[in-house]
Amino acid sequence: MDAEHALRAIVRSVFLLPLGPILVAALGLWLARRRPLAGHSLAAAALAALLLLSVPVVASRLTRLVESYPPLAPAALVEADVIVVLGGGLRRADDPSAWTLAPVSLGRLAAAAALVRRTGLPLLLSGGNLESGPSEAEVMQLTLRRAFGLEARFVESHSRDTHENARESARMLRPLGLRRVVLVTSAVHMRRAVDEFTAAGLRVIAAPVAAGVESGADLGDWLPRAAALEVSYEALYECGGRLVAWLGVRS
Repeated sequence: MDAEHALRAIVRSVFLLPLGPILVAALGLWLARRRPLAGHSLAAAALAALLLLSVPVVASRLTRLVESYPPLAPAALVEADVIVVLGGGLRRADDPSAWTLAPVSLGRLAAAAALVRRTGLPLLLSGGNLESGPSEAEVMQLTLRRAFGLEARFVESHSRDTHENARESARMLRPLGLRRVVLVTSAVHMRRAVDEFTAAGLRVIAAPVAAGVESGADLGDWLPRAAALEVSYEALYECGGRLVAWLGVRS
């Protein structure tokens, strides 16, 4: 991992879950030595926020606020030239040949494979790797062959973030006259991805996957769970990504 992406990882860790609220709580306890009421209030608020964000119904509502695009309309596929799917992480192993797709990546790839079968459109896999080992696109291609019996026409394995996903994909597609892309990524990530691909000169048809669902009907939806923190993390990360993009910083 280069210095730039290492710094980004540290910043994400400091400001997002779970470390962000814990650091704020620690700051509150330090402040309480001089200003007990303010310090204890700050620590309590930080821990309460962490608790709330671990509640599934809160995480679900937060995710739905971030999502911007409805499910893909079948009629929109008529105008498309190519399907582009973005990587969403890998599961590492001691043997690089044994690396597999993280659940987010696998869900995106499955949705893209279904679209390929329905339309016959060519497929572009986009995703590099910040560490040593195979790229996300390479692992997606292998999984596509083994699990779905399909082969992507384009494999873009150099990008390390959403900005580079768009830039490198456009670099491969535009010389071939392929500008209308069906973009497959998580619903929570779609708005930022669409903005980047549009800025790269491509026309985007959004095909979001793994959209948030209404919750609250079951008791378990109101009880804290570690998995809900991950859902809240993704929503807050996208909010932060949009903010830094608005400020003109790559994300």
